[in-house]
Amino acid sequence: MRRAIQVFLKYPEAGRVKTRLAAKIGREEAAAAYDKMVCRVFEQCRLAGPDILSIAFDPADREEDLRAWLKPWLETFPGTLHWIAQEGADLGERLAHASDAFFEEHREAAVAIIGTDCVDLDQALFEEAWKALERKTDAVFGPTEDGGYYLLGIRKSQPGLFRGIPWSSADTLSSSLTAASEAGLQVFQLPTRADIDEVENWEKARGRLEGRTCVFFDRDGVVNRSPGPGYVLHEDAFHLQSGIAEALRYLKQRDVLAILVTSQKGVGKGLMSEGDLQRIHDKMQRQLREEGGVAFDGILAYTGAPDCLHQPKPDPEMILTASERFFVDPRRSWMIGDADRDIEMGKAAGVQGTIRIETDKPVGIAADFTLSSASEITELIRKLL
Repeated sequence: MRRAIQVFLKYPEAGRVKTRLAAKIGREEAAAAYDKMVCRVFEQCRLAGPDILSIAFDPADREEDLRAWLKPWLETFPGTLHWIAQEGADLGERLAHASDAFFEEHREAAVAIIGTDCVDLDQALFEEAWKALERKTDAVFGPTEDGGYYLLGIRKSQPGLFRGIPWSSADTLSSSLTAASEAGLQVFQLPTRADIDEVENWEKARGRLEGRTCVFFDRDGVVNRSPGPGYVLHEDAFHLQSGIAEALRYLKQRDVLAILVTSQKGVGKGLMSEGDLQRIHDKMQRQLREEGGVAFDGILAYTGAPDCLHQPKPDPEMILTASERFFVDPRRSWMIGDADRDIEMGKAAGVQGTIRIETDKPVGIAADFTLSSASEITELIRKLL
C-alpha cells in the first residue's frame, strides 16, 4: 500500500480558528498560535515520509490564499500533493466527503487522517498506524486525553465511522469505537496524546513551537560539491557532499530545523529554468532522505529572475523571511557557508554564529568556526547545540 496523510485544516483567519483558545487569549493571538501549530504538524508530516499528502481545506473560496500560506511548508515535500475542499454540515460529513474523495483517486493507499490540534505526532506514530493498516486492520484510532482522537487510519471508505458521532465532546472516541464495533471493523489504538484547545495545553507546547533553533545552509560548496565558477544547471551535475545527510539527521534528533538559503542566478541569466532548479532540489531532498531519513525543512533561493521574491546575498532577507515563516529565533541559530557573502549574510541577520567550509574562495570576513570539509559539520554541531 502507498502511505498517505490527510490533514484537515482551516485558513488562519482570526475568529474562525482555535475559538476555545481565543476566548481566553484573544482572536489574533489564537490565530497566531494556530499558525505555529500547523507549521509543526507539517514538519512532522514531512518527517514521516508519506507517498501522498492530502490537504482537506476550509473554506473552499480561500484555496488560493491557503496554497500561498502553506507553500513554505509544502514545497519541500517530494511526494504527491492532493487538495480537496471540505464539504458538509458537520465534521462527520466533512470527514466522509474528504475521505471518499481521497479514495476515489488513491484506492491503493492507507491514509492517516489528522487535524492540527495535536503537535505531539512523530514518525513512530505514523509508522505504527500504517503498519497496522497493512496488517489488514480496518481502523486505527489515536486517542486524545479529552475523549476525542487525533488520528484515524483507514484503507478504504468507512462512512459508518462518521455518522451519529458527538463531535468535539468527551464521548467522540467511545462513540466512534462503538460505531466501528457495530460495523464489524477490526480496530487498533495508538498511544494517547494531548490536543491544544485550552490555555494550559498551549502554554505547555508553545516553547517547542516558537523561537526555534535553525541551522541555515548555503548550497553549492556546502551541501553539494562546488561547480567552480559556474552553476549546477541540471540534476545530473548535483553531487551531495559526504556528511550532510548525517548532519541533518542529527539536527532533527535535537529538534532543530535545517533550512537551505541559496543563490541560483543561473535562472535569471537564462542558463536554466525554474523547473530545472526544482528538479535539482527534488534530487537533493530525495538523496538526503535515502541517506539519512530526513531532508531540508525549507528552501529559499534567490534566482535573479524579475519575479523572484528574495534578495541576493549578503542581504539577510532570506534568513529573516525563513525565520518569520518557520518561527525561528536567529539569535539561537547558525549559518553555514563557503563564501564571504554567506558569512556576511548570517552576521547581518543576527545569527548566534557562523561556520565556514573551506574552499578555494578568498576569505575576507572571518567566521566563528572554520571546517576543512562538510563531513566535520556534525561533530561541531554536537559541541555547539
